[in-house]
Amino acid sequence: MATGDLSAGTAAYELERLRTERDELARRCAAAEAEVARLTRALAAPASSLSLFDGPPEPGPLGDGTDQRVLSLVLGAVAVVSGMVAVLTLINGRIATPFGVLVLGLTAALAWGASRTRVVPVEVSVVRGMVYVTRGDDTHRFDLRKPTTEVRMVGRPGEPGWAVHFPRRHAESVIIDATMVDADEFTRQVREHRPDL
Repeated sequence: MATGDLSAGTAAYELERLRTERDELARRCAAAEAEVARLTRALAAPASSLSLFDGPPEPGPLGDGTDQRVLSLVLGAVAVVSGMVAVLTLINGRIATPFGVLVLGLTAALAWGASRTRVVPVEVSVVRGMVYVTRGDDTHRFDLRKPTTEVRMVGRPGEPGWAVHFPRRHAESVIIDATMVDADEFTRQVREHRPDL
């Protein structure tokens, strides 16, 4: 049988257990702090826009606070819900009923409306007298240095309705407005080559 002070061994064991527990808590705390730092960096990074459609990011809110993407997004979401109802109607064998036909028509109309109201981003740049306008896959180029290139400005920069029109012979005019560019800066760049505007 062991003799001596057993409380000293128990105290040493308890101290070692507490140190191990402390080290484990310190390791977990460091991991949690690293995760918080990672999430903070992720939140600080610019968010990608959500869209029901493939393609480049769409423009965000306008100067008056309205968001051009909302209508297309809402129509697309309602079209998805309507499509789900159409699938359920088909599964239940009621697609040939007036309700089924109505749901199919509504789904098609909503999907068409969502695709028609989709906002396509427009990029406008002026490089050495050339105005480049890119909308989706279409690119237009206008040479301000040539006197034959027609340019019309409607209104003044900062006014509602301000726009620059580039008429084309056999197609509709390309119109640049304040939702696409900084009106003052664009006007300054155009007037470098067309001071009469």
